[in-house]
Amino acid sequence: MNKHFLLTPLAIAIGSTLFLPGLSYAQENAARGGLEEVLVTARKREETLQDAPVAVSAISQERIEKFDVTSLERIAALSPQFFVGRSSNGSGAQMTLRGIGSSSTSIGIEQSVAVVLDGVYYGQGRVLNEGMFDLAQIELLKGPQALFFGKNATAGVVSITSAKPTDEFEAIVRAGYEFEAEQYRLEGIVSGPLSDTVKARFSIRHSEMDGGYFSNQSKEQPYTTFDVADGSSTTYTSPADNRDAPGEEETLARLTVAVDPINPADFGICYAA
Repeated sequence: MNKHFLLTPLAIAIGSTLFLPGLSYAQENAARGGLEEVLVTARKREETLQDAPVAVSAISQERIEKFDVTSLERIAALSPQFFVGRSSNGSGAQMTLRGIGSSSTSIGIEQSVAVVLDGVYYGQGRVLNEGMFDLAQIELLKGPQALFFGKNATAGVVSITSAKPTDEFEAIVRAGYEFEAEQYRLEGIVSGPLSDTVKARFSIRHSEMDGGYFSNQSKEQPYTTFDVADGSSTTYTSPADNRDAPGEEETLARLTVAVDPINPADFGICYAA
C-alpha cells in the first residue's frame, strides 16, 4: 500500500525554521576563514606553524591558563610523545621525546631533550623544579635541533616563553581551587610602561594544598637500641605520620623589565650611506 504525505504550509514553515539556523551557522564558520593562524618563535624568528620546517606542537596562552600549565609534568600531559619522569636521586627528571631521552641516574649527564626558558638553555633535569607561571606560549620542537640550540638537543627542544611587559597598564588577579586536593591558588600580575623606553611586568603566585591526592596511613613503629658498652637495651616508638600527601606549598615571583632601543633621531643623530 502506497502512502502519500502532504506538506502543509505550516510544516514547511517549521522545517525552514529548524534548517536555516544550521545553514546560517555553517556560513558563519566559512566566513571566519577556518582555523586560527598559530605563530611560533622558538627558531629565533616569528613564523607560522605551517611554514616552520620542523615538527612543532604549540600550546597557546589560552590553553596554558585554562589547564594551569605551570610545570614540565603538566606540559607532558598536554603533549603527545613527550614524557617526564620524576627522579628520586636528586637529579630532577628524565625527559623523553619521541622515545629518545637520557638517563637520570647520573647528575652529570645532560638531557637529550633541551629546555629553553626565555632563551636560556637548561640541560639538566633539575629544571623540573623551576617556577613556571604567567607564560605566553610553549613550543615543543621534535627531532634534532642542533642548528639553533646546539648538539645537546638531539631529541628535541621544549621552548617556554614567559609573558612580556605590555604597552598599556594592566592589573590581573586570578584565583582557583581544586576540590580533590583541597588546593587553592592566588595569582597577581601588574604590567605596563615605566617610561617611553622602559616597560616592566611583575607577577606573583602562591598555592597551598590543605589536603592531597592520597592519605599516608602509617602506624607507630617501636624499635629497640642496644648499648654495647653495658649490654642494656632501650625501646623507643617512632611516631605515625598520618597526613594527606603530597601537601605541596609554593610561592613564585618574577620581575621582567624590557628596555627598547633608543631612537637615534631623539638625539639629532643622522646616519648617511
